[in-house]
Amino acid sequence: MPTHSTIEIPCGSRRAFLRHSANGFGLLAFSALAAEAAEQAATAGPLAAKPPHFPARAKHVIFLCMQGGPSHVDTFDHKPKLAADSGKAAPAAAGRGGRAALMAPRWKFSQRGKSGLWISSLFDEVARHADKLCVINSMATDLPAHPQAFA
Repeated sequence: MPTHSTIEIPCGSRRAFLRHSANGFGLLAFSALAAEAAEQAATAGPLAAKPPHFPARAKHVIFLCMQGGPSHVDTFDHKPKLAADSGKAAPAAAGRGGRAALMAPRWKFSQRGKSGLWISSLFDEVARHADKLCVINSMATDLPAHPQAFA
């Protein structure tokens, strides 16, 4: 019986093997975390409230996720360069390269409240409460169609 065994590495070198198998190490860590979470859910119930990471301070949350709603550049996403480049061809990075023209926002933007939050004139009544608002612009995609940003 041999005292040691050899493992043939199909990738050609140990470095290549580690590079190709790195995802496996992450999967091992994930499986341990998932097992721990499943064990906690089994004892407390899957719909049981979980403790928050930070103490809650918000009194109300309005989450606007509107397919077909107003454009972000017409509401809370001030882009002065877009207004300056209005009518120019869309960059190739936008996925439409040359086939579409950039369009300036239809509403005027101004900074509102002490916080200086940029809000369009479309929401003049909402803008009166600018210092009570927290706007999070976190959706991103490099594709020209919006539905992929929801993934």
